[in-house]
Amino acid sequence: MSPAATITAMPRARSIVVGFDGSEQALRALEAAAGLVGYGSQLTVVAVGYNGGPEPAAALASARDLLLRRQILATYLMRLGDPADELVHAAEELHADLVVVGTRGEEALRSELGSVSRKVVGRAPCDVLVVR
Repeated sequence: MSPAATITAMPRARSIVVGFDGSEQALRALEAAAGLVGYGSQLTVVAVGYNGGPEPAAALASARDLLLRRQILATYLMRLGDPADELVHAAEELHADLVVVGTRGEEALRSELGSVSRKVVGRAPCDVLVVR
């Protein structure tokens, strides 16, 4: 006879922060974060404006449209400054359990972290999921 199987339920992250700039990598990160949302979870989408970067208001509108089509409620934050710094600060302020970020361009093709994802992994107060 085999011993009885023990089923362990993995807890869901209660507070998930996802960085979103409208890029293809950020879209994959948003999809991954949306898939992790469960009962009692709060998803916060953070778009950061910086010199030469994409328009954060447009990125948030795009994220909102995507999540509403999936019937997922979220909070949307627009920040100004260094993207990595602002994502880490948002995670700290929201007592996040998880930060989700995408890799960037050429770095993603080489399976290396981009500068923002590398900084977030090194400084976030919680787990970080980097999506390729």
